[in-house]
Amino acid sequence: MQAEDADQQYLILNAARKHFGNGGNMRIKYTLPPLVFAAYKLAFKYKELEEEDDKWEKKCQKIFQFCHQTIGALIKAEMAEVPLRLFLQGGLAAGEIGFENHESVAYEFLSQAFSLYEDEISDSKAQLSAITLIIATFEKMKCFGEENHEPLRTQCALAASKLLKKPDQCRGVATCSHLFWSGKTRESEGEEVQDGKRVMECLKKSLRIANQCMDSSVQVQLFVEILNHYIYMYEKGNDQMTVQVLNQLIGKIREDLPNLESNEETEQINKHFQNTIEHLRLRQESPENDGPTYEGLIL
Repeated sequence: MQAEDADQQYLILNAARKHFGNGGNMRIKYTLPPLVFAAYKLAFKYKELEEEDDKWEKKCQKIFQFCHQTIGALIKAEMAEVPLRLFLQGGLAAGEIGFENHESVAYEFLSQAFSLYEDEISDSKAQLSAITLIIATFEKMKCFGEENHEPLRTQCALAASKLLKKPDQCRGVATCSHLFWSGKTRESEGEEVQDGKRVMECLKKSLRIANQCMDSSVQVQLFVEILNHYIYMYEKGNDQMTVQVLNQLIGKIREDLPNLESNEETEQINKHFQNTIEHLRLRQESPENDGPTYEGLIL
């Protein structure tokens, strides 16, 4: 279903939705998502035609209304994970195209994704997957002003901290730390926000959550994962992260690792830790010119 003319393509998509929408819940989960992606593609096409079509922005707004309604039909069919992904894709597309009122549209699409996450997704694995997707999508977007960006990133951190299982909470909150570093706002003009203090708050919180885990092998695995987040932020130049903080966590892992039962899981945790230490050793021996110094690091 591809027309050479963009306006004609929009009419085709509308007709297809009316036809496919009558197919029943079993069919629309296969027929409607491709229509939504075709509509996003058409919105990018209108962006390319901005020099030739002075109404391209209004047409883009109509396309996103079409997508919103189409995704709504999937939600009514009691689906959650596919609509959530479609809303996230729509938020990304709106931000990239940059038509009039695009920030409001992107915010609406992300808000809808959050609502679905909170109201419709109950399985713990699906929740972790969904919140990770939301965080990753949001981290890529740079169309929001601070007044919209701040509540969204705070909402991500709050949602991650409310996940059912402690290991999921720990991983979710640690992932959120990146929003406060590499997230971008309209005011930052494409530059990262780099809020080192909020990054450290997230990582310290994830460490506290890891300490609450009852399973010692899971706890040590989480410590190693958090150490990798620490190293990433240290190498990115977060001045809140110090060699002393790295030494404390490395010491804690070294203290706990020998107490774990000898099995395949422990072997994998140990291998992950040794690979991390090897990375640090190489950085210490061959520091990059513009990289951080690892002076005082105890390996």
